[in-house]
Amino acid sequence: MDGLVILNGYSVKVFDKTKVSTNNIQKHLNSIELVRGDFANKEDLKLAIRDTDYIFHLIGTTVPQSATQNPIYDLESNVISTINMLEIAKRAGIKKIIFASSGGTIYGIPRENPISEEHATHPICAYGISKLVIEKYLHLYYHLYGLPYVSLRIANAYGERQDPYGSQGAIAVFLGNIVKGQPVHVWGDGTVVRDYVYIHDIVNACLKAMETREKKHRIYNIGGGSGLSLNQLIEILKKITGNEFPVEYSTGRKIDVPVNILDISLARGILKWIPKVPIKEGVRKTLEYVSRLTKS
Repeated sequence: MDGLVILNGYSVKVFDKTKVSTNNIQKHLNSIELVRGDFANKEDLKLAIRDTDYIFHLIGTTVPQSATQNPIYDLESNVISTINMLEIAKRAGIKKIIFASSGGTIYGIPRENPISEEHATHPICAYGISKLVIEKYLHLYYHLYGLPYVSLRIANAYGERQDPYGSQGAIAVFLGNIVKGQPVHVWGDGTVVRDYVYIHDIVNACLKAMETREKKHRIYNIGGGSGLSLNQLIEILKKITGNEFPVEYSTGRKIDVPVNILDISLARGILKWIPKVPIKEGVRKTLEYVSRLTKS
């Protein structure tokens, strides 16, 4: 996020945890203001928000599986902390909040694909529920206090600087296993279809959401515009890596919807945003990053 925003001439302040690596933003540390603190601490939030015009709300303490395993922590650390942030933001005169929501989980099992922003929202995992609750509070604070916001319902994000050894992000995690010579693990039979969108395209969507003066539409789907099954993704990874790696399949999870493809026509029309990086190009760039990371 920070690199492209800096290139556009904005001053950037990054709010992050006290004990966390800065390797991902190392080359930008001289160009940004880094504020350390706890999202659950109101005083830390005040310090982070002070003298700020726009907030990109990217903080998330859970992933779909961990949120469902511990929904109380999910609500306390994400929803309640966000409400505290909104209380501070409304007094600070923030011009707009851009929220990274979840296009992959917020709709639940779709009745149609691609899924438009008008589709019903019936999440089947706690992660999607908390994202939806935050969207509702954003709208409430806009309605009551005039605090502007845009919610971007982002599909499956991937790209450089995503953790290949974490628990979220199929492309990065799969590549991490491949580079280390380990099997790729798939929940279910590999027929689950997802919409993948490259990180630079997401950052451009965030910038356009910040800069737009559109007031009618405040929720936008941000995706790659098409879907791939996990089995199709694995075939792409085999071709790009040149590696016939083993794949291990296990019982599917109840939190995973069978198909999720986002209709991005609203973002195309209003934000003038389109995803520019094809999946094969994005995977190659991600592979280069994961390979460098593994060697270092």
